[in-house]
Amino acid sequence: MTDPPVALRPLDVTELGAFVELVISSYAGERASAVDAGTADALRNARSQVEVLLPQGLATPDHHLYSVLEGNAVVGHLWIGMTSVDGFRSAFVYELHLREDARGRGLGRRVMALAEEAARGLGARDIELHVFAQNTRARRLYESLGYRITSLSMRKRLD
Repeated sequence: MTDPPVALRPLDVTELGAFVELVISSYAGERASAVDAGTADALRNARSQVEVLLPQGLATPDHHLYSVLEGNAVVGHLWIGMTSVDGFRSAFVYELHLREDARGRGLGRRVMALAEEAARGLGARDIELHVFAQNTRARRLYESLGYRITSLSMRKRLD
């Protein structure tokens, strides 16, 4: 039996609100855990960051939001932003989210291949992303795909 095809399609405007709330909730939860922050503060921080990054929603220049399709079913989302800060075009994966029932079946690997293809099509020389240190599952996936650590943030709690 073959796996259903996996594809990206541009996020529809009717999906934007739910996507934004998912990104905010996901990022806030991971950040709160990583830095031992309060949930309300992490949510406020996440909402602020998303508002800055996507001031025009789907029309924000250089930001590309996709639904991840497995066959005809939406099983996740992908957000890629383009930058030129180092003298060349680079893609940044702001969000890759798969539904819980879509995880552990190789979809993340397939979606990252699609993300790299999309980034090349947008003129990127490189693709990069951020992953919280405690997200070992994601870190293992990205390392197995050839991503390397380019910087580390470290924190110490001063009690």
